[in-house]
Amino acid sequence: MLENKAAILTGGSGFLGKYFLNGLSKNHKKIFVLDTTELNKEVIKEFSENKHLDIEFYSVNISDEQEVKHFFSSFNDQDVLVTTLLNAAANNPSVTSDGMIGSSKFENFDVEEFNLSVTNSLLGTALMCREFVKYTDNKFPDQEKLILNIGSDLSVIAPDNRIYGEEIFKPIEYSVSKHGILGLTKYLAVYLADKNYRVNTLSPTGVFNNQSKEFVEAFSKTVPLGRMVEAEELITHVSYLTSSDSKFLTGQNILVDGGRSVW
Repeated sequence: MLENKAAILTGGSGFLGKYFLNGLSKNHKKIFVLDTTELNKEVIKEFSENKHLDIEFYSVNISDEQEVKHFFSSFNDQDVLVTTLLNAAANNPSVTSDGMIGSSKFENFDVEEFNLSVTNSLLGTALMCREFVKYTDNKFPDQEKLILNIGSDLSVIAPDNRIYGEEIFKPIEYSVSKHGILGLTKYLAVYLADKNYRVNTLSPTGVFNNQSKEFVEAFSKTVPLGRMVEAEELITHVSYLTSSDSKFLTGQNILVDGGRSVW
């Protein structure tokens, strides 16, 4: 592993951020974390002390073109080999004891919320990919570069709204955004194949995060393996997909869903 090998992680302050950091730490010595919310200092301390990982946080709204461009211009003074981009930033409505935040029937979807979700999740990911490619193709043309986009089982199937409770619906903009992520991955995998880039999507099913017993039981019944995925289980998938071990894998959607999408 190269001593100055680095990765970029968007959405790193979210619930899954530290698990993505853990996966990236297997193959990178430095990680630039982008988010609009400050990264937990305890997380930075944990990785710095236990994994000797250098983490730098940047407050960046990835759907803002100028902010994204400014971030990449900051690399000009750094002697690091940026080889990997992991796009995890997304608007995902949380399921709480009171139901789902942002739930809406299709007939009543909010245009502002629709635009916000698609802009943050899909446009932001596309902008990060664009600027990452421009920067790395110019700086490291002969080095293998990796892009890993975080999708969802809802990148390929429709939500089963029966699991959420009466009159609660996964908003349409989430499905549209996640299907779009998969389309972006396929497009870039082919477009960049002759420039030493590999582009894939990692699509987990619902991740256990202390949801109500009733919700977990209802969700688990839609999964052949009978449970939600644990966040820790994503670490090895991230490590594999951002390493040379997956060197002949591109344009693929790796579903970590316990069989949910094939049932």
